[in-house]
Amino acid sequence: MFPIFSQGARFGQLMLQVGMKFNTKQEFMEAVRDFTIQEGRQIKFRRNESYRVRAVFKWKNEEVKCPWVAYASKDHEETCWKLKTFNNEHVCPRMNKNRAANRKWLAQNLVRKLRKYPNLKRICGLDLNKSYLTRALTDARNAVYGDAATQYGRLRDYGETLLKSNPGSTVKIGVIPQVEGDPIFQRMYICLDGYKKGFKAGCRPLIGLDGAFLKTHFRGQILLAVGQDANNHIYPIA
Repeated sequence: MFPIFSQGARFGQLMLQVGMKFNTKQEFMEAVRDFTIQEGRQIKFRRNESYRVRAVFKWKNEEVKCPWVAYASKDHEETCWKLKTFNNEHVCPRMNKNRAANRKWLAQNLVRKLRKYPNLKRICGLDLNKSYLTRALTDARNAVYGDAATQYGRLRDYGETLLKSNPGSTVKIGVIPQVEGDPIFQRMYICLDGYKKGFKAGCRPLIGLDGAFLKTHFRGQILLAVGQDANNHIYPIA
């Protein structure tokens, strides 16, 4: 049995194989599109109907027909779509340009990459349309950094949740007041009650400090007060 294809599988090195299942026809078409883009191929969909869809290679050479094909249809119970035919053989050259790598596709792929590489400038090794890339980067940055800004706006809810689920804990949030508009986040301190009791009960009377820089859009640092337990292991305190 092959697992149901999920949206999370769209990124990275995607492989197609006969028997793979998809929740919808659209998921199958997107998976084929992603696979052919990373392979440097350009395809088109034929027999795109309510119960079946076939993808074939798009090549202008009329004398030689590329045997590549991917065919999927609804299973007999009509609960999902199943890849029933897949021939990954090619007689055609790899392409450096692909119309399927449009602004929407670029933005979807760039979101995850931007989270890991904030200064990303290249993707997939394709010769991309400059306007597509510029606009897709804007869309991806809005998705990544807008989401981060939203999370900062929910820090008070996060702090209250910590206090409710960990009675006796300490949570403090520092902000920079603004004449107009919402205050700006400055710092946050968290010390859970369990860590306090554990330090007093079983750690050596020594507190150290560790830290790391945050490599996100908003930068900053995360600092950690640590102790040492009876096994000489690092014990987080706050």
